[in-house]
Amino acid sequence: MTVKKILFAAPIALALSGFGPAIAADDAVLMTLLNRIQALSEENTRLTIDNQRLSMGVAPRDNAVQARPASPTIPKLLTPEQATAQKAAANQTINLPVPTQQQPSTPGIALQGNAVQLASGPSPSADMDPKQFDALMREWVKTNAGYIFASVNTHLAEQQQANQPKVADFAARASELFEKDAVTAGAEGANAKVRMVVFADYNCRYCKEMQPVVDRLISKNPELQVVYRDLPILSPTSRLAAQAGRAAERQGKYAEFHKELYRLTQIDEKSILDLGAKLNLDVEKLKADMTSPEIASLVTNDLNLGESLKIQGTPFFYIEGAERTYPGAAPEGALQDAITKLRNKKA
Repeated sequence: MTVKKILFAAPIALALSGFGPAIAADDAVLMTLLNRIQALSEENTRLTIDNQRLSMGVAPRDNAVQARPASPTIPKLLTPEQATAQKAAANQTINLPVPTQQQPSTPGIALQGNAVQLASGPSPSADMDPKQFDALMREWVKTNAGYIFASVNTHLAEQQQANQPKVADFAARASELFEKDAVTAGAEGANAKVRMVVFADYNCRYCKEMQPVVDRLISKNPELQVVYRDLPILSPTSRLAAQAGRAAERQGKYAEFHKELYRLTQIDEKSILDLGAKLNLDVEKLKADMTSPEIASLVTNDLNLGESLKIQGTPFFYIEGAERTYPGAAPEGALQDAITKLRNKKA
């Protein structure tokens, strides 16, 4: 049984065990049932992130964040209307289809009242007419689809919640986020009353769109310090650009280089070195530093930090002391409100 199928099997098994009908079946029976509902369940959970982000006043994921390629799809929470419908369906009694005539006593699946039990003998896949079994399962799923969806969605929502970044984790690792090997902009030292960390990828178009927002926040808030962290998850050239940014910082040109990297239409070694020459960097030193083990280690540390905090896409913002995190292209107003609140709190 694949991992994906196990994911669906667990909540279904739990759901069935809590109601009158008892289904005792081997993997063949369970897998047949799962195949009937898997496609519907996947469609039902497809919109979770958008709904969650909208509830927080953040743009939908498809328009606000770029995630790691080929990462597992995170299920979506139901809308209030869907949740109400599912709750009503979940409260209904589960009734398996009961035949009008007594089923023959043959090995495989036998109906006993409203319960499906395995009769003694070989697996049902060997002895039951596939069409009969298919019809039975289709009718059962149709009758109890509401409860199945409610159970699966609840299980997936719990998994999603468990895999979301936790504010407490960010607070506990403040020194790693804001101090260790930090590249900063804005206020420094004791003047930094509010600190914000940004995880970004130079190939992320939403990160490019958010850079002017970050610049405006720095301009409007003299007490704000921004810490830039690299999360190069979209392409091999993302890491190359991140290492180039760190190398430019060694020549005191990080801020200029960082902004110009976002303006490149194509990121590769040539375009990066050409940019270095344009900004009057020592190109040979830039080339040597950006491929050095030390610089590579700094980028790897940022990447590991982001992954350990369960950040799954870029850009990603956290303001020290805030009550929540800000994934994706967060509204400038929301970030400003949090900065203002924390500044006033420390005044």
